Amino acid sequence: MAEAAPHWAGQAPLGAARWELVRVTRRGVGMTLAAALFWLAMAGVSAFAGLSPGVLGAFFVVGVALVYPGGWALNRAFGGDLTARGSAFRGLVGAITAGQLLGAPLVVALLLRDPALVAFALAAMLGAHFLPYGWLYRAPGYHALGLASIALATPLQAVAGARANVAIALAMAVLYLAATLHVHRQNQRDGLRPARARAP
Repeated sequence: MAEAAPHWAGQAPLGAARWELVRVTRRGVGMTLAAALFWLAMAGVSAFAGLSPGVLGAFFVVGVALVYPGGWALNRAFGGDLTARGSAFRGLVGAITAGQLLGAPLVVALLLRDPALVAFALAAMLGAHFLPYGWLYRAPGYHALGLASIALATPLQAVAGARANVAIALAMAVLYLAATLHVHRQNQRDGLRPARARAP
């Protein structure tokens, strides 16, 4: 049985379609949690390996290969479908995701030319993609995450030097975990329950 729409669905621009996207995807909260774990792992790898392009590159390949299926599985546990199946915004969600993935060559270039900038570049690229999701999902937590990512990563890059990959990754892990909690609570307020908690 579909969850009842909140009051904003009848008032916000494209509210009904946006609510359907929220209902189907659960605001992608599982993917945000997976990204927080990615950042935590990056901090650990960077603390261990320093600026070694080989180690950071291997982590990037393995991390990206794991974070998307991991995020999909976590999001399923929250009752959501990251592919936005059935939503009128499915194509837009796909375009935002593709745009994010198209930033990968920049990360590869930085791994080869200036590994100390890798976490900063990732923080900026990933943070920016939360801004459209903040609007689509009516999720202030994602607006805040997008803005705070670059606002925090910029001074950390300036002052942390060779340790910036560790400092920025730790800061992003905290921000992403905070956003996960905020958005999960918003989902609960909107009556969105994990799949296992739904009534038969």
